[in-house]
Amino acid sequence: MKTETLFTRADYLDHKCTHQQYYAQFVSEVTKNLVALHIGLDRIKASKDPHFNDISLILWDQIAHGGIPRAIAFKDVGDTSTLVGNACIAKEAARQLKAGG
Repeated sequence: MKTETLFTRADYLDHKCTHQQYYAQFVSEVTKNLVALHIGLDRIKASKDPHFNDISLILWDQIAHGGIPRAIAFKDVGDTSTLVGNACIAKEAARQLKAGG
C-alpha cells in the first residue's frame, strides 16, 4: 500500500513510524500477488503467529533473495535493499493479504 507521505529510514530508526508503517509503504499489488503465489494464500491465512514465524524461514528467504517488487525504491527513503528488508516487505504483504487486502 503506497502512502502519500514517505517514511524515511531515519524516521523508522527515530521511532517516528512503526515497523508496519515503514514496510507497508513498499507493498504493492504485485508484491502481494508474488507473496500469495510463493508462500500460498492458504498457508498465510492459516498462520497463527503474528510474525508468520510458523511458516518456514526458508520460504521467506527464498522470496527475499529473489528480489521482491516494491511500490517504492529503498533509495527513495534513504535505505538499501537487504535480505532482511525484503523479507519484512514480504511479511507485511502477507499481513495485508491475511487481513483481506
